[in-house]
Amino acid sequence: MSRFASWAVGMLGGRAAARFEQATRSVEATQCSKLHEILQRNANTEYGREHGFRKLADLKDYAGAVPVVSYEDISERVQRMAAGEANILTAETPVMFSRTSGTTGEPKLIPVTPTCRGRDHADQMRVWLHHAQRDHPMIFRGKVISLVSPAVEGYTKSGIPYGSTSGAIYRNLPRIVRGTYVLPYGAFAIEDYTARYYAVLRLGLAADVTMFCTANPSSIVKLCEVAQEHADALVRDIHDGRLDFELKLTEHERALMQARCKPDRARAAELDRLRKRRDGGLLPADFWPHLAMIGTWKGGTVGANLERFGEWFDPDGQRPPAVRDLGWLSSEARGSIPMSDEGSAGVLTVGTNVYEFVEEDVVTAHPDQPSRWHFLGAHEVDAPRDYYVFVTTTGGLYRYDLNDIVRVLGFHNEAPLIEFQRKGRGMTSITGEKLSDAQVLEAVQAASERAKVPLAHFRALADAEQAQYVFQVEPQGKLSETQGRELLRAIDESLAKLNIEYAGKRKSQRLEPPALEVMKPGWYEQGKKAQGGRLFQSKTVILKPVEEGQEDALRQPDMCLSKITLDAQQPSRAR
Repeated sequence: MSRFASWAVGMLGGRAAARFEQATRSVEATQCSKLHEILQRNANTEYGREHGFRKLADLKDYAGAVPVVSYEDISERVQRMAAGEANILTAETPVMFSRTSGTTGEPKLIPVTPTCRGRDHADQMRVWLHHAQRDHPMIFRGKVISLVSPAVEGYTKSGIPYGSTSGAIYRNLPRIVRGTYVLPYGAFAIEDYTARYYAVLRLGLAADVTMFCTANPSSIVKLCEVAQEHADALVRDIHDGRLDFELKLTEHERALMQARCKPDRARAAELDRLRKRRDGGLLPADFWPHLAMIGTWKGGTVGANLERFGEWFDPDGQRPPAVRDLGWLSSEARGSIPMSDEGSAGVLTVGTNVYEFVEEDVVTAHPDQPSRWHFLGAHEVDAPRDYYVFVTTTGGLYRYDLNDIVRVLGFHNEAPLIEFQRKGRGMTSITGEKLSDAQVLEAVQAASERAKVPLAHFRALADAEQAQYVFQVEPQGKLSETQGRELLRAIDESLAKLNIEYAGKRKSQRLEPPALEVMKPGWYEQGKKAQGGRLFQSKTVILKPVEEGQEDALRQPDMCLSKITLDAQQPSRAR
């Protein structure tokens, strides 16, 4: 079966790579062609008629006639599509919606049309695999583990499913290809996260895994930690051919996984021997010695997780597995395809979506004035330079503001080589949760009322190194440790209600429990003055990333009275 996968990637991937290569040789023509295709297909939709799609001849016409939008600008139309109305943003009826966190409390539903699942989009993964196999021929010699989210998390009022597009792709893998993958699709629907990690390891430890793919490296680190924590039970279960009776599994979940759990005494004995070398440790460097490559995110704020790969996958410092970035991707679009293991840069997918860029400094200077932004096509950007990106897709997003900042590092033929830097205005993302300042504001205000702790000032810090959010608060009066912990718990639970990604990352333990720093009276005023700000004329930044090496006048140790954390053994209901 693995030979078939290798052959299929070689044949289909080679053809896809040739098409991709051709598209990068004339970026302006490729982008104009894609734009024309999207506009003509959707010219008779409600949105297309309003903005005269049929009359637009090129990118310049398009930019002059169609406004830049955020999700909030089109959410009413998307909700109508979800309710079953046709011909709103797309001529095609969505086959599903990709569900992700929004900037407010309501999750976003991103339409996925049949064209979104067509050849152009399938080519993106084929091209990635083609180049990965070219550089690492052994990736399909054994088994593959890929971690995705459930394809269906619910249904709209009209019966259209919403969930994860990656999960939908996995669920619909051809039967002959599915045999290459260790995990049945049902493993990703296990509700309890500890049980899900354990089930992945129970099947994975019994296999010779040569490639491991998942978007978020924090999932890989967590899996390694669970292997260490449950090493005795895992080896015992492999020996006996069963699944730990203590796991929180439904009857259906247990039956599905148990059907794949065969006794393997020889493998259990081998794992025991490997553990003795590590003083009882169960490390992937030992149980997957032929692992040829890991595919995961490497850009943005995930560096702390990547740095931990060595202790799990190369503890002896002899043979680290290759790590290749999966590309700049989101629920809205896959924006790049890395072609090497170096860094996290990838080639812009110019044949799949239409892109516009605005220099980061321009947006920062005029954040709420799109009329002052100078938009550039993919053929007009410079390197090295940082840009905000706006995308037009086959799924009904037109000049859509992703609020992502990417860096153009160079070019492949004429196509930009881009690297994701961070989320943009008023948003942070440590491990994919995409938390907005509006959500922080609403959560802290609600928590303050619930805990009966009035606050003079507050702000949130995204600490990627510690994988946690730190909330600095200046209370109006004294704050006991009990009151502080109740406030922190209320913040955590409020954020989980407002942001489904935050809730998921906390529940899966990829985000650590948040911390509360209780600041001295006058903290905010003193800090702003030290930064040179005029207190009543400067915009309050309530959410920002912790930046290594950058002095922060609002985080001086002598201004902090105490630090409070939630007990990891007694998590809030958000988990």
